[in-house]
Amino acid sequence: MDVFAHGLWTNAAFFKKYKNEKRDRFLAIFFGLLPDIISFAPSTIVLLFTRQNFYGMMAELGRAPAVFRYAVESYNYTHSIVIFLAVFLIVTAIRKGQVFWPMLGWALHIFIDLFTHKNFFETPILFPISGYRFSDGISWANPKFMLINYSALAIVYLVWFLVLRKKKV
Repeated sequence: MDVFAHGLWTNAAFFKKYKNEKRDRFLAIFFGLLPDIISFAPSTIVLLFTRQNFYGMMAELGRAPAVFRYAVESYNYTHSIVIFLAVFLIVTAIRKGQVFWPMLGWALHIFIDLFTHKNFFETPILFPISGYRFSDGISWANPKFMLINYSALAIVYLVWFLVLRKKKV
């Protein structure tokens, strides 16, 4: 899914829990964006300055600049539920058993990508244990999917706006 939708869905998922704790909600959104930021921010910066085509660079990955190879390799780590669980457990252990719930934004990101990446950056959910990648989803870039996705987001936020406005009266 695109990074903006990840942020909006993460906010939707964590809104009720952190309605009055904006810092934790923003941290959840940050973790919901983090997998793509880590993997794609460097290549996006390069593309902005060089005006090259990302898909073209990925097609010739062997000859692509290192920043594009980094995107492919880091994607395996940032989009793996195995890696997420390991980091989540380490953070929980460091916090003496206190779970840092905003980190679940990262897990939500992986779950969403699992079903919205087809034929391009399919989610390596079990990396490094397995090379399995779920390939029966729908591409988030499909115009019909984008229309449905953003319509659903608009409905969620509109309903919240109406419900919250009504409660204040």
